[in-house]
Amino acid sequence: MLRRLMLTVMAAGFALMLQPGCGGGAKAPTAVKPDTTVQTGAVCDTTLDTTATGSAAQPDTQKPVPSKKVEPEPQKPKPEPEKVAEKPKTLPRMWDYGSENCIPCKTMKQILDPMMVDYKGKVDIRIVLVNDEKELTRQARIQIIPTQIFYDPDGKELYRHVGVYPRDSIVAKFKEFGWE
Repeated sequence: MLRRLMLTVMAAGFALMLQPGCGGGAKAPTAVKPDTTVQTGAVCDTTLDTTATGSAAQPDTQKPVPSKKVEPEPQKPKPEPEKVAEKPKTLPRMWDYGSENCIPCKTMKQILDPMMVDYKGKVDIRIVLVNDEKELTRQARIQIIPTQIFYDPDGKELYRHVGVYPRDSIVAKFKEFGWE
């Protein structure tokens, strides 16, 4: 197989030498010593079909057929890079620790429910039920209910109040911390 390929390439090279315009002209082949000089400006204007099998490859002397002009496809607009969900900014917190059965805790719920709507996106106001959230209650060291704890955005406790805390006092504390 390799021998056949070498013979094909040699025959193609020989045929190329005989082509006019490729430096060979129509001269008969002669023994040539290796040329150590580099010829500049010589260009071969024929191409060889080296895919032929069986006989020596012949140069392709046909003129190229002009191809249809292909218009480039209109560029589609690049899709917007997916917006990475930004980490929500941590809000300051005011958590009320209480119970559903405690009368003062029910009063605090009536005070805090409308405040949750008013301060949404500004302060995280939450009512933590101590019987349902025992781990949070333990971490906050709650001993008496209701207890309100004010935390900064980093989670550091800023202020603690035990008992019913009126709305105007809570709002004043928000202003004191700059959360208004």
